[in-house]
This record gives sequence, structure tokens and C-alpha cells, in this order.
Amino acid sequence: MRERLVAVRASVADIINGTYSEDDGPKIVSPLGVELRRVVLVGVVVDRYSGQGNFASVTLDDGTETIRAKAWGAESTSLEAVVLNTLVMIIGKVRQYDNEVYVAPEIVRELTDPNYLTLHNLERLRAMITRSGISTAETSLAEEDVIGTTVSVEARPAATASEVSASVEDTSSELRPKQILQFIQKHAKSDGVPIEDIVAFFEKKGHSKSQIQLKVIDLQGEERIREVKVGRYVLTDT
Repeated sequence: MRERLVAVRASVADIINGTYSEDDGPKIVSPLGVELRRVVLVGVVVDRYSGQGNFASVTLDDGTETIRAKAWGAESTSLEAVVLNTLVMIIGKVRQYDNEVYVAPEIVRELTDPNYLTLHNLERLRAMITRSGISTAETSLAEEDVIGTTVSVEARPAATASEVSASVEDTSSELRPKQILQFIQKHAKSDGVPIEDIVAFFEKKGHSKSQIQLKVIDLQGEERIREVKVGRYVLTDT
């Protein structure tokens, strides 16, 4: 079985300001020293192009830099459907051609929740801190909680009301990826488990809709679950 290439949450600046290398396969080494081969990016589509030869591209702006996602052949259809000025999530591999670093997309999703960009940036910060080897006195990381791109923080002070943003729910009670995997395993039918059922179940347990969707997308990016139909998921080993 081939080794799973984990998708790392990143900003566009992590890629643009990093160093490209072909050593042991295409990759970017970010300014913090984090190796980026397969990434998760979230941003606004500020330009798009669909041309001859089954080629399509979109330009993503996440507030730090801009980068193009480019696809050819059958893969170009995922970009042709993208709407200008919408918030999207792209999972793909970093590539370089003619001195341009770009992303070869595997998964493209339009996002309707504006909080998702904030959550993505928080998860990106955790991923960069963890993978760069930086440690802080206030944060304790349990190895079993480091799954793909998301890190659960065990020792976290309880947030006061003034510390909780009006647009982002408190996430001190972390939703663990294994909880979602267990739910899908238990409830999956031949056509999978609807994302609506996953969200409804964990919302009742006090988790925010944005956090639940973030975890589901992370699990898909890590290839631990797959989408058998639009918005319906099963475990990858089923």
C-alpha cells in the first residue's frame, strides 16, 4: 500500500516565500522550515481562466499572497466550475513550471461559511508550529493528537467571554478526528453518510458547524475518508 501523503494547512505566503526543490519529489520548504508537498489552501478566487486544450486555472488570494491552481485534461473540470470572488478550499500538490510555483488541485470546494478562513488560519498556525519544532511553555501537545494537519491542544486555558470572538465559536473542547471516523463507520451505508448527518450529530454535542466541516475536509485530505457521492462519505478502507 502506498504511503499516504498528508495535506498540510498552509498560507499562500508559506509557498511563495519558500524554496522549491525536486529532491525526493517536488516540494516547498517554507520560511519556517516546514516541508510542503501536498497542501490545503483557503482563499478568494480573484481570477479564473478556461482555455483551449482542456486547460483551466484559478488565482487564489488568501490575504498573504496569490497563487494559481492549474489543471489539464479531465482534472480541469473541477476548476471550470469555480465562481469568481467566492471563498474556496483547494487541496493539491505543489509544482513548478517555467519558474512559476503553482498547485495541482485534487479537491476543490466552495465554502459558504466566512468563519472557515479564520479557522483555517488557526489550524495552519498550529501545523506550522508543530512541524517546525517550535515549542511554547503554554502549550502541551500529545503525540496521539497529531493527526494529519490538525493538532489538538490538551493544556489550554479556558477562554473568557471577552476572549471569544463573536464570529468564531469556542473550540476548547476539541472534536477529535477519530470521533468522526467512528461515526462514519457506524452509520455508513453503500452510498455513504451525508455531511448533514455528521454536522447535526456533532452540533448536538456542542461543536460548531465550521469546526465539524473543517475536520471532515481534513480527513478527506488525509485520504482517511472518501466522497462516494457529493457530500456523502465512507472510510477509505471500505
